Amino acid sequence: MNKEVIYLEPEDDITDILSKLQRAEQKVVALVPPKKATMLRSAVNMKLVAKAAKECKKVAVIVTADPAVSKMAMMAQIPVAKTLQSRPVVPTKESLEAAQADEQVIDEDLADVTDKAELDSLGKKAKTPGEGSESASEKVSDKTANTITLDEEGLENGSKKASEKAKKGADGKKVPDLAQYRKWIILGVAAALILVVFGVWAFVFAPAVQITVAMSTTSNNFSEEVRFTSDASAENIEEGILYVRKETFEPEYTEDFEATGKEDRGEKATGTVALSMSFKPAAGVVTTVGLPKGAKLTATNDASGKSITYTLDEDYSVKFDGTDAGVAALKEAGWSCASTALGGISSCSRSVSAAKVTAVAAGEDYNIGAGRTWNPLDDDDEVIRISNSTAFTGGTTRDVTTVTQANLDAAKERILASHASEGKSLLMEQVKSEDVIVIESSFASEAGDVKSNPEVNAEVDENAKPEITVKAIYSVYTLDKAKVEEYIKAKMTVADDQRIYSVGDPYIERFTNIDESARLKTVVKTGPTVTEETILEKVKGRKIGEVQSLLRSINGVSSVEITPSYFWVNSVPNDTNKITIELTVEDN
Repeated sequence: MNKEVIYLEPEDDITDILSKLQRAEQKVVALVPPKKATMLRSAVNMKLVAKAAKECKKVAVIVTADPAVSKMAMMAQIPVAKTLQSRPVVPTKESLEAAQADEQVIDEDLADVTDKAELDSLGKKAKTPGEGSESASEKVSDKTANTITLDEEGLENGSKKASEKAKKGADGKKVPDLAQYRKWIILGVAAALILVVFGVWAFVFAPAVQITVAMSTTSNNFSEEVRFTSDASAENIEEGILYVRKETFEPEYTEDFEATGKEDRGEKATGTVALSMSFKPAAGVVTTVGLPKGAKLTATNDASGKSITYTLDEDYSVKFDGTDAGVAALKEAGWSCASTALGGISSCSRSVSAAKVTAVAAGEDYNIGAGRTWNPLDDDDEVIRISNSTAFTGGTTRDVTTVTQANLDAAKERILASHASEGKSLLMEQVKSEDVIVIESSFASEAGDVKSNPEVNAEVDENAKPEITVKAIYSVYTLDKAKVEEYIKAKMTVADDQRIYSVGDPYIERFTNIDESARLKTVVKTGPTVTEETILEKVKGRKIGEVQSLLRSINGVSSVEITPSYFWVNSVPNDTNKITIELTVEDN
């Protein structure tokens, strides 16, 4: 492959060099800088040359013997040739060191030459190829190849051979390159550290065991009569008086109901009647004579034949005390008597021509004509006659539906019954807890506030449905489970070598109310006295097999299961914090 040689001028800067490189027509471009040139002693400039060559797809070769320029070329990976006939290679650290050593030797030899002619002769010999005047640095390159063509293959092979030669020592033996083993050395050190850390964790921190000891126990039925109190201060565990708490759930339900009341809400008839009242006073006899306000007067409706009643709107009564003074009081009230002397009076009388009356109820039936027949009010000592000289009017009929108290009571009971199951479930869910005992037989439901729209006795609109709102009160009594278990353990008698392992779920039987006693029942499991503390003291630091044999030998222990934290753990740690003891019970 042909090459193009570009001789650089001392005044050329990096821009000129790049321009000449880009304008070159050949693939391989040899750049020959002037002696002691500084433009290619810059690492930045050398990298710009390498980049420009790559972008224009050319091979740049620096022709120089200057070690400083060669060093910059090595950093930019640009091949260097001593002369235009030398094989270009990418400089290496070893080749640069050899070149520097060669320069030092040449300098020493030149220092010993005093004769100018001898110096010229030496210079000529150095410039003459093929003779024994080659420098050490040239020998490094020329041993690989002599004069070759600057092509791509030559560049590649020369670089490889120079690199391989640099890796050999002076005696030709290959020198180990530790750089290539750096990754494996780092990985080996890291693996060793990981193994050390894992070993410390695995044998110091990780070991732990869980020991499950099953105790053979006996179930004992417990049954005692207990009493209750709603006053917390009155609770007495020793005497079996337990405090009960009333828990409530108070939802409100609104539903439609049927109103069945029927009433005539028309106008009431009114009129006037004539009253004729008389009585015979008796000495010493206290009585009330006449008609008081609101007195009932009954007549017969000639049209329908029904008896109809009216009430007196004014008071026409007077109290007689059976004395002469009482006779005087009668006269002042409008009564007339035959004599003021009590012993000579045969009777007293009074007439009222127009006493106002009102029908007791609305309806047209209370409209009557004049001269109707009235029922007289006769007594042993008093006679009252009633008549009407004018007709009664104003009575109208308007039948309406009303809300009755019976309607509300029926709706209330229906709502409570329909929601009782739901209310109980919600209440039980509300009070459910591991800390309390629920006395389910104490469940009760009752109605709280009851409201209706419209209210009782009110008229119901034809196009509306009456509604009732009932506040239901669901209640149940609960006991403090801890207090109940305290009472059970105090009442339960066990042998000296036995202990209580568990108390079943206590429950109350035959509960009626908190003022009556009931029966507390449960099942208590008892077994040999073995505690977590005694087991810990026996197993610390022992082998797992030894611990199993030791614990199984304890009277009352039915089985032992030891679970280590990891498969390599074969003994129980000395640290009690890493030992978990679980005592379980089994029925005989």
